[in-house]
Amino acid sequence: MLDALILGVIGFFAFYFLRYNRYHFYKLATSSVGLLDDILKDENEDKKLSRIEKGTKLLVIILFKVLTIIVLTLTIAFFSVYALGYFFNSLIWNSQPGLIGFSIGASIPFFIPTNSKSSYNEVSQLFHHLVLDNSNIGLKLLSREIKKYSLNVKKEKFLIVSGLARSGTTNLMNSLHGSGSFTSLSYSNMPFLLSPRAWRKLYRPKSIKKAERSHGDGVLIDMRSNEALEEYFFKSIYQDSFIGSKNLIKHSLSDQDYQLYIDYQGLICPEPEKFYLSKNNNMLLRYDSLRQLNKEFVFLVLFRDPLSHAYSLMQMHKKFCAQQGNDPFIEDYMNWLGHHEFGLNQKPFKFHDHIPEGNKNELDYWLLSWINYYDYASLIADHNTYFICYETYCLDPNIILDKVLVKFKSSRKDDFKPYFNQKEIKEDYSVEILHKAQLIYNKLKNKELK
Repeated sequence: MLDALILGVIGFFAFYFLRYNRYHFYKLATSSVGLLDDILKDENEDKKLSRIEKGTKLLVIILFKVLTIIVLTLTIAFFSVYALGYFFNSLIWNSQPGLIGFSIGASIPFFIPTNSKSSYNEVSQLFHHLVLDNSNIGLKLLSREIKKYSLNVKKEKFLIVSGLARSGTTNLMNSLHGSGSFTSLSYSNMPFLLSPRAWRKLYRPKSIKKAERSHGDGVLIDMRSNEALEEYFFKSIYQDSFIGSKNLIKHSLSDQDYQLYIDYQGLICPEPEKFYLSKNNNMLLRYDSLRQLNKEFVFLVLFRDPLSHAYSLMQMHKKFCAQQGNDPFIEDYMNWLGHHEFGLNQKPFKFHDHIPEGNKNELDYWLLSWINYYDYASLIADHNTYFICYETYCLDPNIILDKVLVKFKSSRKDDFKPYFNQKEIKEDYSVEILHKAQLIYNKLKNKELK
């Protein structure tokens, strides 16, 4: 028993040293995959070569640190064992109790919980980092999947639900999906968003009890729930070029990019009888070019009473700033997915030379953001773009759903009850700014889906 106890203590301290230095191993993994991602990046060879040289040098340094940690761990273990062998002659490796004790002691450090406040454990965070932060690898996997699973018939008709965040887009998307006529990206596609077919073979989450999403707005989700994940595709093909330091920039889709987008949709929605469905609040940034390339897709733009909408955005901004301050991984996660609606890295849309400015903890900033978005959106006038008023939808969701579904020769499977939750707003705001927003709201009301 003494052998087991002493070897257990030695194993514990030796491998606790290894666990304590685990971040070097994480860094080795991210640097290795990041270097491969750099090699695959399509850019000027001189720029690429310079960056690859720096990345290789950094990788060698990290590898040396990791090897040093492993050597020190083994040294601590073996030196301690053989040193104590002078005092305890029976302390030998071929002692079965001793080996069991050492194994148990060496395993305990890896079961000690970390002090992380994140809902994602360290391994999960690392996994997401390796996949989502290396989009060039993702694009290669996408190219491979398209070659392997490409459909002969391209479906030009699909449905995009859009609008400024907090306008009811999630609810509308989920209600439409419930008809059974659509297929959309869901949490089950994470984090391999650019290789959905291969990942589907490896990962099929079971249906579990739904929990309220991090927004704290009563929306329940599980791993099969639909989510706004499509933007990662556009971030990848444009290498974040439309994401400025302070804003999201309007840009155009090329014909080649559009064809790739259609092929990507085909991977997610291969069923010939179904239509691709997406919620994408950033789609307005590239809407003009997309509509020029495709007259058939249906675009739904939700809008909401500007004062209550601005208040909801401000409250959510404060909530996510606090969450991201306590858990930086939430900010990384939202950045990877192109979610800049609120939080520490909130970015307004830049449709013109000016962008909304001001204190993001005050209503006026969010009213200006509302004006910026919907003043531009109100200019859209084509036969397959439909404006949906949030207040109208909440009062009678079934009528709105029927009007949308009939365009896809589909119908509802469920009845939805009216829902409206008007909160009292006691925050200060500019009457002049609100008046300007109200004029745009009235203009949109005149254009809403009939």
